[in-house]
Amino acid sequence: MTETSLHGSFAVPGDKSISHRALIFSALCKGQVTITGLSPAEDCQSTAQCMRELGLTVTADPSEPGRYTVVSPGLKGLKAPQNLLDAGNSGTTIRVMSGLVAGLPFTSRFDGDESLRKRPMSRVLDLLAQMGATVSFDAKQGCAPFSVNGTQLKGKEFNLKVASAQVQTALLLAGLQAEGSTLVTLPEIARDHTLRMFRHMGVPYTEPGENSVQVEKLEKTLGGFTIAVPADISSAAFFMVGAACLPGSDLTLLNCGMNQGRTLVIDVLKRMGANIEVLNAREVSCEPIADIRVRYNGRLRGTTIHGGEVASGVDEIPILSIAGALCDGTFTVEGAEELRHKESDRLTAITNNLSGIGATVRPTEDGFVLTGQESLQGGSTWSTHLDHRLAMTGLIVNAICKKPIKIEETESIKISYPTFQQDLEKVLQGSLLPS
Repeated sequence: MTETSLHGSFAVPGDKSISHRALIFSALCKGQVTITGLSPAEDCQSTAQCMRELGLTVTADPSEPGRYTVVSPGLKGLKAPQNLLDAGNSGTTIRVMSGLVAGLPFTSRFDGDESLRKRPMSRVLDLLAQMGATVSFDAKQGCAPFSVNGTQLKGKEFNLKVASAQVQTALLLAGLQAEGSTLVTLPEIARDHTLRMFRHMGVPYTEPGENSVQVEKLEKTLGGFTIAVPADISSAAFFMVGAACLPGSDLTLLNCGMNQGRTLVIDVLKRMGANIEVLNAREVSCEPIADIRVRYNGRLRGTTIHGGEVASGVDEIPILSIAGALCDGTFTVEGAEELRHKESDRLTAITNNLSGIGATVRPTEDGFVLTGQESLQGGSTWSTHLDHRLAMTGLIVNAICKKPIKIEETESIKISYPTFQQDLEKVLQGSLLPS
């Protein structure tokens, strides 16, 4: 192993999932919304621009990074976009906003970058069509670019096959504009940022059964609100795994969101024997947050990530695979078919990259099996497929491997965490980042 370690105490940028929702849900209100800690991710900037196209003003405070003021005319005051709604690389933007515009009396046309155009949209759009929206695809059926012709929707009951918070949120936003009740049931627990923000804003809903949410048409006018966005645990995960794998590390990540549907990285690392303390637990803007201290505790042991857990850490599987490659025993991921439909086919990318750095990995149809070893050789090229999670994983891998690796590109990191390399430099001791 290298003599590199991670030391210090800092907060990663604001949570991307919560930032998207704070911007989009502002449309439900009439008045001013103040957001602090908004993620600087390019994905969230895509959402902000889409909301401007619908008639909201979204203004950054130049004196305080992450502080934004949003002025909304309310649902009835939203206007037909004059331009394309460009979601960039953001699946959350395009899917959740589809639910918002499905009940509005105009047509909205969505598109995204080359990666987003390959990702499946039918899982949301087919359900919105069942509520009455008209969806038309420009080229490939089920993929962007597409148009949503909004109309008066009718409430419906949905039993989702995948525990997707994006799909759930889109349907609830549509349901708030639909005649009658809309009931959405998930097959298992998922991140509940939407419901927590609804509570914070005063949006009425009920939970008639396990993992079920019901909304009625929103008749009352909601006023503005103020929300503080916690640090993004999915971004913090890279540093957690790095500290758990690099001897001598002692790192504290401040103000991390601890949503029940987001803590897989902590749960898995603890199962593997990592020394992780959750400190100063509290609640801010209806979200649980805490400081997370990770200290190196020797070689980690193997574990299995089961299909029912994947929804609570689908973005963390790439970096957790590095902990698995170094474990004492076997590290198995199963039921992770969803990773084939992210910014890249992450399952194939993970197994190919791990093989390249000397890990012993066997791909499966819905995951992979790693036989852990004491060290990773490195010396290879790390393919990112323009996927920000793979690029950030590569930078952590570079600190861990015996030989430096060549990372295909790091430009994609701006999609979720523009300052990742600078923050990693600050907490790394004994190594430099690759040029």
